[in-house]
Amino acid sequence: MTQISFKGAIAMGLFSTLLVMAGCDRVATGELQAGQSTVADMKLKMGEPANVYREGAKEVWEYPLGPEGVRTYMMTVNAQGTVEKIDQVLVEANFRRIQPGMTISEVRRILGRNSKEQRFGMTPNELTHKFKFHTGSEDQYFDVTYNAEGRVKEVGYDTFSLQPGSSR
Repeated sequence: MTQISFKGAIAMGLFSTLLVMAGCDRVATGELQAGQSTVADMKLKMGEPANVYREGAKEVWEYPLGPEGVRTYMMTVNAQGTVEKIDQVLVEANFRRIQPGMTISEVRRILGRNSKEQRFGMTPNELTHKFKFHTGSEDQYFDVTYNAEGRVKEVGYDTFSLQPGSSR
């Protein structure tokens, strides 16, 4: 039986973690390139998209790296099947685009699939979608609360839900 030292086990654990992290965010590694990669490349590297949006002759493929990932990619594909653009959409500029009155579908087209959803006892007709993202120094949630008609009521940020021991 082979024995592994404690330091060796830690090193193997860290190496495995790095491999998993790199595999979870294949787009960031540069394996897919706008202007060069094809739909076949995208399916091979990323699998099937969570959603496909049609915009004229183009399609936008949604790839959330979650449910607890902090990135969601929207990949624009032209009529020839080439990836034209790769956007990581969980960014401040897109959060600012979410306005009161927007529908759940309109928000999803901008931010992709949410990480979590919540309902609160005091406001059971309201629904909050939580989008986990990384600020550069920490993970946070961007929250979008919808009224009973399914329209954006308010938006905000939540760091409390990520704290150890939080029940949210």
